[in-house]
Parts: sequence; structure tokens; C-alpha cells
Amino acid sequence: MPVPLAPYPTPPAPYTPPANGAQSQLVCSGCRNLLLYPVGATSVCCAVCNAVTAVPPPGTEMAQLVCGGCHTLLMYIRGATSVQCSCCHTVNLALEGCTRQLWELQDAADVPIWSTIC
Repeated sequence: MPVPLAPYPTPPAPYTPPANGAQSQLVCSGCRNLLLYPVGATSVCCAVCNAVTAVPPPGTEMAQLVCGGCHTLLMYIRGATSVQCSCCHTVNLALEGCTRQLWELQDAADVPIWSTIC
């Protein structure tokens, strides 16, 4: 006796971009290129390396910094205190505001000193 086949699942509704053409951006999880995508997308496929990067949930505030080790643009969720670079594994301080400084320590000649002004 033949077994009835299960019906095909209904395909998801095709994505329709917003009428106003609003876009947002994120950094590719594969090659670290900056990707533009239409607001409302849940993931983005990079045209350079084909990596699929998940889009943060709506309302998530993102911030950017440049890695102190390899100068790669890093994006992170605002409020984080540090961000580890996925390229060179440097741990970067993520301080709020535009001016960040690590002040010279007395008697610490071997400690590197850096400052960033955005």
C-alpha cells in the first residue's frame, strides 16, 4: 500500500525592501568589508566572499572603532567595554565618546601609549 507524501512546505514570503529605500550597514563576518543592506533584512550575503552575516535585531545601537592592532574597522553593540578583533585578536577598549586616551603611567617606560580622536 503506498504511503501518502507530505505536502511541500509553503515557501517564505519574498523579501520586499522598504518603499523609501532606507539602508543600513554592517561589517562582513568573513572579509570585514562594509556591507550596505536594506532595512528589514535579517541577513546579508557578501558579494566578495559569499559569507552570510546576521543582521542585529531592530533597535540595536551599533558603534564603530578602528582596531589598534591591524587598523580594521570593527562594529560592536554600543555599551560594550572592549572589542576583540576577529582578524588579529587584539582586545580594543571601547570607551564612549569621541576622545579616548590611555594616559602615560609613571615608571612604565615599556607600556605603549596611544590616543584616538574621532
